[in-house]
Amino acid sequence: MILFTLKEGQHLVSVARDIVERLFNGRRPSLQPLIQTNVKAGVFVSIHAHSTGENILRGCVGFPLPRGEFYSSLEEAAIAAATQDPRFSPISKEELGKVIFEVSVLNRPELISVAKPIDYLAMVKIGVDGLMLSWGEHSSLLLPQVALEFNWAVDEFLSNLCHKAGLTPDMWMNKDVKIYKFSCVIFRESEPRGGIYRVDGRTSE
Repeated sequence: MILFTLKEGQHLVSVARDIVERLFNGRRPSLQPLIQTNVKAGVFVSIHAHSTGENILRGCVGFPLPRGEFYSSLEEAAIAAATQDPRFSPISKEELGKVIFEVSVLNRPELISVAKPIDYLAMVKIGVDGLMLSWGEHSSLLLPQVALEFNWAVDEFLSNLCHKAGLTPDMWMNKDVKIYKFSCVIFRESEPRGGIYRVDGRTSE
């Protein structure tokens, strides 16, 4: 289980923003690991446009499994979320003061073992579990906060996981499809360049 203090989480989000802002200003990132430099965890960076109290996704890229040095993965995810998410146009320098950064640190995904696929409905906790799918060449991942943002029930969470993998929404009922779940710790800016808090299930602290 990956544990981070609020101070460490605030540092991660600050580093993610600093990496992107330095990129746009033509300066090299200044990676200054605070604590836990040997963390073995997946990491995702999400960037949301922040306007009229609503956060609209502008980019989200990351790595579900540990890969090399953690801060290098954080750097790569931050840059990719800002400039390489194929679903969105790259973020502009002018947007940096209008977006909020979020960092999710993932515990290792675990295969959900069920006697029959319908049992997934009792095995997934909305707001706590993220999901991964694997079937042949198809794969997808949805972070736990996504289900909260769209107010999905578990079956909707699973259906959207299938859709993201390019499958029919009911494909999770196929016994050959593998579904994994994972937990993560999430830290987010309250406003652009504002305070940073930990997102915890259905509440924030």
